[in-house]
Amino acid sequence: MQNDRKSQGLTFINVAALYVGTIMGAGFASGREGWQFFGVFGMKGYVGLLIATVLFAVIGMIISYIAVTKGTDDVATLIMGEKHPLMGRIFATCISLMLYPVIVSMSAAGGSFLNQQFGVHRAVGAAIIIALVIFTILGDFERIQKVFKKIVPVLFVIDVGLCAIVSFSDIEQSGATEGFTPSNMAPDWLLAAVIFVSYNIIALIPLLGSAAVNSKNRKHAVAGAGLGGLLLGVLTIVLVTALRKDMAFSDSMDLPMLAYSAKISWVANLLFGGVLFAAIYSAATSVFYGFTVMIPEGPKKKPIIVVTTLVGFLGSLTGFKVIVSFLYPFEGYIGLVIITCVIINFIKTYREEKKTEKENA
Repeated sequence: MQNDRKSQGLTFINVAALYVGTIMGAGFASGREGWQFFGVFGMKGYVGLLIATVLFAVIGMIISYIAVTKGTDDVATLIMGEKHPLMGRIFATCISLMLYPVIVSMSAAGGSFLNQQFGVHRAVGAAIIIALVIFTILGDFERIQKVFKKIVPVLFVIDVGLCAIVSFSDIEQSGATEGFTPSNMAPDWLLAAVIFVSYNIIALIPLLGSAAVNSKNRKHAVAGAGLGGLLLGVLTIVLVTALRKDMAFSDSMDLPMLAYSAKISWVANLLFGGVLFAAIYSAATSVFYGFTVMIPEGPKKKPIIVVTTLVGFLGSLTGFKVIVSFLYPFEGYIGLVIITCVIINFIKTYREEKKTEKENA
């Protein structure tokens, strides 16, 4: 059994791909989040980016360590451990409720994408995302990790490539280069960096826990999480650098990198459009998977999944930019409490393991 797991389990590259795919949604890949949480703060935003990169890597490794050590992807156990089952379940339920609005935001992003790109009604793009998510989620974790294994490397390379082209292009500033308004819920660069990591980690806990227990071994699980966090940091730095090329333009767009791709060429616009839509799909799938693991197994689970995604579709028609500015920071504050519990759980888990090793020596 152990040898079979070693031969078929996820490698650190697979784990990293799942990590990046979970976070790399529409707001991330399009630069909307990068601008809102870092770009508006000018050069101080880069300091915040470095802090966020370290936090992404370290917290991801902590989650993977707990999952592998305890041999579980149960969200309550990852947050609180076995000693606090009631509180753990409460926190897990909170995560589930917080994850659900993200399917709304990703559906809204799908609507914004087709609307900005082709002038199609927002409901069309949202409906396509919902249909793809239902198809994937009704499969299993194996289907999800196969999808991410194929599309995430492509998303990453094309996104970085476009950012490099924009950064070295002759695009000039069209307006103000400072004085941009940050979100009222993340008004300074340090708080914005922490909140950025916090709300993203909420979506990550369920999927990264599953990835860790399905990995070849602890080294692959932990190293993959660390690599995924570093890659996310690098991508965000590259994105923000590109967005500074024309700051007023970036600030005005719902999906700024999509708008930049149209400035470069129709080929770049078409290529990045495909990447962005795939990023929306990957993030919506991974986040909603985290929501569905909280639904009890049984004959009613699939109907519940279908109904909740359809309700999410209706909510998505409210628009994407507003969600990034208000919903994400709000969830980030709640996420700080959850991350604190995860860190405490990690310390306890580490001490317990070392004590057991000492007793067995």
